[in-house]
Amino acid sequence: MDQYIGTPLEVRSDKDAGLFQVSRRVFTDPEILAREHEKLFQRCWLYLGHDSELSEPGSFLTRTVAGRDFIFNRNSQGKVNCFYNLCTHRGGRVCREKSGKASVFQCFYHGWVFGSDGGLRVIPQEGAYPEGYKNDSRGLVHVPRLEQYRGFFFINLDANAMSLSDYLAGAKEYIDNIVDQSEIGMAIMPGGQNFQVDANWKLWHENGMDPFHVQSVHSTYFEYAADATKAGTDRANAQGVSTAEFDTKASAEVMMAGRYKALMQTKTKFAFDLGNGHMAYDYPSNHGRPFAQWHPTWDPKYKAELDRVYQKAVDRVGPERTKKMAHFDHHILIFPNLAIVDNHGIMIRTYFSKKPAEMLVQSWTIAPKEESPEIRKLRLFSYMDFLGPAGFGTPDDVEAIEAAQRGYKGAEDYGGWNDISAGVAPKDPMTFVKHGDEGRMRVFWTKWQEYMSS
Repeated sequence: MDQYIGTPLEVRSDKDAGLFQVSRRVFTDPEILAREHEKLFQRCWLYLGHDSELSEPGSFLTRTVAGRDFIFNRNSQGKVNCFYNLCTHRGGRVCREKSGKASVFQCFYHGWVFGSDGGLRVIPQEGAYPEGYKNDSRGLVHVPRLEQYRGFFFINLDANAMSLSDYLAGAKEYIDNIVDQSEIGMAIMPGGQNFQVDANWKLWHENGMDPFHVQSVHSTYFEYAADATKAGTDRANAQGVSTAEFDTKASAEVMMAGRYKALMQTKTKFAFDLGNGHMAYDYPSNHGRPFAQWHPTWDPKYKAELDRVYQKAVDRVGPERTKKMAHFDHHILIFPNLAIVDNHGIMIRTYFSKKPAEMLVQSWTIAPKEESPEIRKLRLFSYMDFLGPAGFGTPDDVEAIEAAQRGYKGAEDYGGWNDISAGVAPKDPMTFVKHGDEGRMRVFWTKWQEYMSS
């Protein structure tokens, strides 16, 4: 018997039949996107920025979140704020710079001036207004809610929303394992990547949870990695550096057995449901990790330093947690539109659609502040090599999801459905060890429909 999730019908599930499907209308219908803006993006916690981006009093940056422009700043007293980047006079854009340091912000349209605390300081034509007209009630408007967890700042447009800590639920443990890679704190690296993808935002989020696309979509990367590993192994062995550990890790059977073991050690087993629509997965890494895992594709000169970083982490957080932080890849998806990927580097990425078939993607990378210049250089190369907009991974994903989006236009003619049924009722429950399943995608879609039906 079908279990229909929500009204109107956009997600349908029949556990007995092993079925879970999503209507392709959710990627093309402007009315559905408008409902998402109201039901999700005005009620969920949304990533804004990181504490390290505001390094001293007066620091600011401008950022677009959920289609709205904001000023994210640390005022002269050191307090972090988030204001709508919108003049209270006639709606001009108050700050047009991407980042900088300022004690005041002046709207270029008519010259109104606001302090770093948002208060109204100057009206050029003040004499044309009544006595007392210049007051803080006409200052920049604060976002309804601004909270942070371990340096990651989020906003919520719903003043009555649950706390950020409660919202993040089980995702906090994964954020902890990223932040604690540093002894003194993490920092966003200068720059970032903003680019448009001609597809719906949910396709990018879905792609991050999809275990089945990796081998086919990213086949070029795996061919490159195999060649690089062979060449690197020969180089390391010629220098007397053992690669036996990675020769074993390269076995697909060993990798999947390790993935299954890691899965069984989590609280949520197959579901990887961290609560509130968030999900994550860990798996043994078979490549170099800038945090404390050398690999034959990297010059052996880096190995001693990475081994020292590993040992210092053991002394600080213990061997079990260090192994998980250093030798496993982590992919965290925080509902509705934040991905934190810790593999070839650490990527923070958001995505948002103003039109059904377009999205703005914003990406940053973060690293330990105390990292040496050599390891930092290695980290940035590794990050851009796979996760960057021109790397091996991202362009493949963009091509795949843009092709799907184009195809969904035809599905409007007959009402097509995307099938996300793998793992609902497998005839072989151990199939995950070999193939994975689509359970994480179902976590997202179930929560999505819950919000949309509320």
